[in-house]
Amino acid sequence: MRQLWSPPLIGVLALAAALSGCTTTVPDAIVSPSPTATATPEPAIDAGPVARIDSTCEDILDAAALQAFMGTKVNALESVPLSETLTPDSAAGEQLGSLTCRWTNGLQGNQFTGPAVDAQSVRLAVLPEGLESAIEYVELYNIADPTYGEHVQGPRCVASVGEFSTSHCELYGVIGETWVELTVDGIAAAAGTTDDTLVAGFRAVIDPLVAKIQAATVAARWVPGVASGIAGADCDALTPTDAIVGVTAIPNLRVGPQWDGPRVGQYWYTTGETGALRCSLAMADSDSSVGQIGILPNGAWAFDRFADDWRAEGGVPVDLDGVDERDAIIRCADAESTCSIDVVVGGDWMRVGVYPVPAPHVEYGPPAAYFESARSAAPAIAAIVAERMLAY
Repeated sequence: MRQLWSPPLIGVLALAAALSGCTTTVPDAIVSPSPTATATPEPAIDAGPVARIDSTCEDILDAAALQAFMGTKVNALESVPLSETLTPDSAAGEQLGSLTCRWTNGLQGNQFTGPAVDAQSVRLAVLPEGLESAIEYVELYNIADPTYGEHVQGPRCVASVGEFSTSHCELYGVIGETWVELTVDGIAAAAGTTDDTLVAGFRAVIDPLVAKIQAATVAARWVPGVASGIAGADCDALTPTDAIVGVTAIPNLRVGPQWDGPRVGQYWYTTGETGALRCSLAMADSDSSVGQIGILPNGAWAFDRFADDWRAEGGVPVDLDGVDERDAIIRCADAESTCSIDVVVGGDWMRVGVYPVPAPHVEYGPPAAYFESARSAAPAIAAIVAERMLAY
């Protein structure tokens, strides 16, 4: 309610004194109450990108139906947390709002022996953009199938043909407003199962998935508050071979991209859009490597999101020049796992990963001493790359 006007208090006191014939002491000053302080709101924290379709992995793919189709080899399928699978370069899809889902039966292989014999894995990525590149991918391999649309490869399955092969199904291409990549490996198919039989079973799993994706609403792409300074930089600029050779003492090391086959598909589209890099710690005289360095411009959100999981796995702070110890986590204690150092540099995410030392019976690939040297030098490698990133 608006207040009515009233005369000043001092004037009222003086008038009262004159009328009564009494003297009144006028106060020297009247102290008004201090105004209530208004708290300045804290700036909103940018939590980073999220999936841009209105579904989760559990919504979009029925776990029971998937297990029934895959069968069981040793263990049942379980969902794999992104903290265990993402590297800076592979997280480029999530940075663009991809819904990425992964299930495995927990059996792992390695870079020397390949996947475990009884391994089963399912990987689904639903990227709500890049449709022209999706069409390019499907047209390149020239095995489009009209079941789900003009620009779709699959449902396609290949049954195992021998003791050392596994049954596989896939679905790639444009579904609704998204680019879908779904691969299913290690199906426990009975002997004599045909490709057509697998396709029929596969469709029972993915028909509902396709219907949900076609009906999905797509949100806008996440935009970082500040653009990364290293966007557009390459491996030569950020992971200098000469400097890394100096700390690893591996004479024939070549640090840079290493890839076989055409550069098409979601991986190449998303890394191109984000500027993400995978710089292999490769041998100059072969296609072997001892590890890799991944960099995701504007990828600090991933470090913030997964750092607690890495610490729970035994990760501890590591001292790197120019980097706060809270922004660098090393996980190298397990000799049978990749030695990883994750670092936030400005708003970017960088990881140095060095593979386990090969077993004595492995007679191909780089010498075991190269792996040992690179694992010992991992903090020094991370410091070199961080220095280059800070210089931008």
